[in-house]
Amino acid sequence: MKKIKILQFPMRNDIAGGVPQYVLRNWEFIDKSRFQFDFATCDPELSYAKMLTEQGCKIHYISCRAEYDELNFRKEFAHALDDGYDVIHLQTGYWRGFYAEEIAIQKGIPRIIVHAHNGGINITHDQRTRKAIELDHEKWKKEFNEQLATHFFAASRSAAIFLFGPQISIEKIKILPNAINIEKFAYNPKVREWYRRNLGLEDNFVIGNIGRFEYQKNHDFLIDVFAEVAPLIPNAKLILIGEGALQDEIKRKTHSFGLSDKVIFLGIRQDVAELYQAMDMFAFTSRFESLAVVLLEALTSGLHVVTTTNTMPENKIADNIIDLPYNIAQWRNEIIRIASEGYERSDRSYEVAAAGYSLREQIKQIERIYAGEE
Repeated sequence: MKKIKILQFPMRNDIAGGVPQYVLRNWEFIDKSRFQFDFATCDPELSYAKMLTEQGCKIHYISCRAEYDELNFRKEFAHALDDGYDVIHLQTGYWRGFYAEEIAIQKGIPRIIVHAHNGGINITHDQRTRKAIELDHEKWKKEFNEQLATHFFAASRSAAIFLFGPQISIEKIKILPNAINIEKFAYNPKVREWYRRNLGLEDNFVIGNIGRFEYQKNHDFLIDVFAEVAPLIPNAKLILIGEGALQDEIKRKTHSFGLSDKVIFLGIRQDVAELYQAMDMFAFTSRFESLAVVLLEALTSGLHVVTTTNTMPENKIADNIIDLPYNIAQWRNEIIRIASEGYERSDRSYEVAAAGYSLREQIKQIERIYAGEE
């Protein structure tokens, strides 16, 4: 039986990033006897390329981004599509043009999916640069229309509104909330004990955060909060998992607050599921998200989660999560309350699955769309 070929674009050289993680999770769970993923990127390399090529995937390297060199992009992207794809799945953060969509239409790709992933623009904290990009995004958004794609996906209603606006009726957008491998993140007390011992955290109250060191993730606010928490919870430790452009800046701020011995930078890790077990609570301070996968993972592992109102899931998932505004005192008081009162840690995977966030179930919906059955 001939496999259905899907091209995923764009992939970034950041295996910890939201879009690469989303696409790679789908590739892990999809029926590989029926579907084939290939990938296209404008980055000069992908750190995980070898893993994909060993699994029979092809990677197309596009030498330029469309907004910088439209002519060459059109030529190279059209050449990539000559490999004969049934589906092109466009993972979109914000608008810079519709070049990939237009080329896919010209090449007669049967199913063109535009997928909204975020409710804002994740760039540096340079106000002028961000404002210029926001204006450009809004200009392009007004020109987007139903003729540019066959299917419209969004990770959340807020992401749908941000990317598609009124140009695409919300009824025509399929909301596919980020989903996870539920079983992988279920609470495991034996793993918790082993990891806390090996990380030297047995006697600590451990606050965790996972995310790239970028404007969107707002580590700056998290350090402000922890600076007030640390003197009041002497055994508190903050573990930060991830890398990014602002990492050195956050390290300098941590040092200036005298917190270098209390904040642990773990970098990019392959054992994230196990690291959740070592934590006592999860603090997520992002400025915006559609629905962050790390929130689902933390909830599944039974952690008490404190997040911002801008990142709170649209649907009720479990009762071990609270949203707070950007107010240092409120965050400090909530963390102190959790540390002093404690709570019974337990497996919450059944609640997350029941709320519709099981990847094993969601991939079946995606397969039907890839196959042209919906």
